[in-house]
Amino acid sequence: MRELVVEILLRLAKLGAASVLGAIVFVVAVGPLGGAPTAELWLLSWLCGAAAVLLVESGPI
Repeated sequence: MRELVVEILLRLAKLGAASVLGAIVFVVAVGPLGGAPTAELWLLSWLCGAAAVLLVESGPI
């Protein structure tokens, strides 16, 4: 049971990291780059954050 709780917390931590990275990408895209703050841009930013988390966790190093 303890391993299940740890696995759930690990997955939630990855979701949180992807959300933080996505928010940073969104703020940069809307602020300095002058993009329109749309839901599509937010979803694409979140996907970029999720891809970055996946690349870091399964990288060759």
